[in-house]
Amino acid sequence: MSVTNCRVLIKFGGNSLNGPGDLDRFADNLLELIEKNYQPILVHGGGPEISKEMEDRGMIVKKVAGLRITDQEVLSVAEEVLKRINAATVAMLRAKGINAIGASAADAGVICKRKAPVIMIEDGIDVNVDLGHVGDVVGASSKWIEDMLNAESVPVIYPIGADPLGNKYNVNADTMAAFLAQAGGADTMILLTDVPGILRGGEGSSDVVHEVTFQGIDELINQGVITGGMIPKVEACRDAIRHHVATVHMLNGKDPNSIVRKLIGMEKIGTTVTQG
Repeated sequence: MSVTNCRVLIKFGGNSLNGPGDLDRFADNLLELIEKNYQPILVHGGGPEISKEMEDRGMIVKKVAGLRITDQEVLSVAEEVLKRINAATVAMLRAKGINAIGASAADAGVICKRKAPVIMIEDGIDVNVDLGHVGDVVGASSKWIEDMLNAESVPVIYPIGADPLGNKYNVNADTMAAFLAQAGGADTMILLTDVPGILRGGEGSSDVVHEVTFQGIDELINQGVITGGMIPKVEACRDAIRHHVATVHMLNGKDPNSIVRKLIGMEKIGTTVTQG
C-alpha cells in the first residue's frame, strides 16, 4: 500500500527502544514508511535516562506526594540528557540515510507556561505542590515543522519548551506529542511503549484492548486497569484526537516492525483510541 504524504507523529523513548537493536530496527521502520510516502515527525522523552543521570551524580530526587520537583539543577540535567539522546538519535538516523534534524520543543515553536501548583494528598493532608520548572503547553506553531517536512527532513524533537520570555520548562513528552501532532498536521499519532497496548488484565496480561473510546478509557481508569504511567499516555491520545488528529495508536516499541505492521500491513496489534 502506498499513501500520499501522510504525516505521522511517532513518540518514543524511555523504555520503549532501550534494548539491543531496538533503535536500529526503528530506523529501518522509518525508512520503509518514507518509501511509502509517509512523513514522520518524531518526539522523544528520556525519563529513565534522566533519573539514572541524577543517581550517577549523587543527586537527591525531591518528591512531594509522589511528584518529582524540578528545580534549576534538575532542569539542567534533564536538558543535558535529552540533548544527548537527541543527538545520538539524529546521528543514527543519518547513518541510515534519513535526513533527521534535531531540535528542542522550544526551537520547534512550542510555547509553554509554568505548571500551576497542584493540590495533592500526602499522609492524609492536602499539600500545595509547586513542581518547579515543569511546563504546560499552551500553543505550538507549525512553521518549523512545515519547513522541515517541505525540505524532506525528519524532525526529531525533545520536550524542553519555553515561555515567551525564554524561561525553559521540562514537559511530559506524551503531552508534548499531542500538541506537535496537531502543529505538524499529522493524520496519525503513534505512542511507542514497552507493552503491547492497554492490557485488560493489567501488567503481565496478554489480553490487549485493541480498540477503546474516550468513555472506555474512563471506565478502565475507574476499574483500575489503566494506572500509573499509562494514564498520561491515554490522556495524550485523547488530547491528540481533541486536536484533530484522526487516528491514535499505542504500540509496543519492542515488537519487531510494529509500526510498519500497523500502518502498512494494517495488522490488529496495539490499542487504537477513538473518540467514540
